[in-house]
Amino acid sequence: ISSEIKIEGIKKAVLEMLANGITFFVDFRENGLEGVDLLKETLKNSPINKLILGRDNNSVDVETVFKNADGLGFASYKHPSPKSKEKLSSLKKEYLKKIIACHDAELSRNEPLFNEIINDDLIDVIIHGTHYTREDLERIKGRNISIVLCPRCNGYFGVGFPPINEINSLNIPVSLGTDNVMANTIDLFEEMRYLYRISRVLSIDKSKNNLSSKDLLKMVSVNAAKNFGLEKEFGSISEGKYADFFLLNLSDPNYYSYKIDNKSIYPIIVQRTKSENI
Repeated sequence: ISSEIKIEGIKKAVLEMLANGITFFVDFRENGLEGVDLLKETLKNSPINKLILGRDNNSVDVETVFKNADGLGFASYKHPSPKSKEKLSSLKKEYLKKIIACHDAELSRNEPLFNEIINDDLIDVIIHGTHYTREDLERIKGRNISIVLCPRCNGYFGVGFPPINEINSLNIPVSLGTDNVMANTIDLFEEMRYLYRISRVLSIDKSKNNLSSKDLLKMVSVNAAKNFGLEKEFGSISEGKYADFFLLNLSDPNYYSYKIDNKSIYPIIVQRTKSENI
C-alpha cells in the first residue's frame, strides 16, 4: 500500500473520530520508525491528540522505535524476542512515561504466554483479555496492569465477549477501544452501548449487574487517561488540565425527556448520543 493511500486513510479516520466526539486516540502503529513518522507528519496540523505506540520490525530497531514513539504496541507477546525484552527492560527505567502494550487472549487463553507477561513485568496495558479467568484478572490487578476492552471487535470476529462482570466485581479500572478500524466504526458511544447490553444479557443476577452509564463514560475518559498515564493532563475537566472536550446539544429531539437530572443524564448521554448531537 502506498504512503498516499495510508495518509488518506489516516485523515479520514481522524475526521470520523472527531465527528463521533473522540478528541484523543491511541494508535498501534505498524511498520517501525517509518510508520511512526508517517503518522506524526500526517497529523502535525490536526486538532486531535494522539499517543503513538510503535512496533519494531526486529530486535535491532526496538530502541529507535521506542525512543521516537510514545511507547510500543505488540500484536502479541510472542513477538518481542528475548533480546528485545532485555533492551526494553533497561529502556523503561530510563523513559518512565513511555507505555508498552500488547494484545492478549483475544482468540483464546494461552497460559504460558500470560505467565510470561506477568513474570517479565514489562507490559503496562493489555488489549482484549477476552478469555481471561478470574484468577488471571486477579494477577493483572496485582501487577497494576491496565486493560482495554474491545467488545464490538470481539463480536465482529466472533471470538467471544470480555469478562466485564468479573472485571467489575474486582474493581479493575478498564477502558474501551474500537481496535480494528477496518472492521469497526470508530464510535465509542456504540462501544459503550454494546458492552452494556451484552453484559446485561450475560449477568446471572440482573440486580447485581453494577455496570452503570457513569462507569461506561469513565471507561472512555477518566479511566482511559489514567490507564495510559495521561491523567494529569487529560480525561476530565479539572483545573490545570487541557480543555479537551466536546459539547452535546441536549435540545436535540433524541435527548428529549420530561426530566433530566444528575441521575438520568448519564444513561441519556450513553444510550442516545449520535454524531449529529456533537
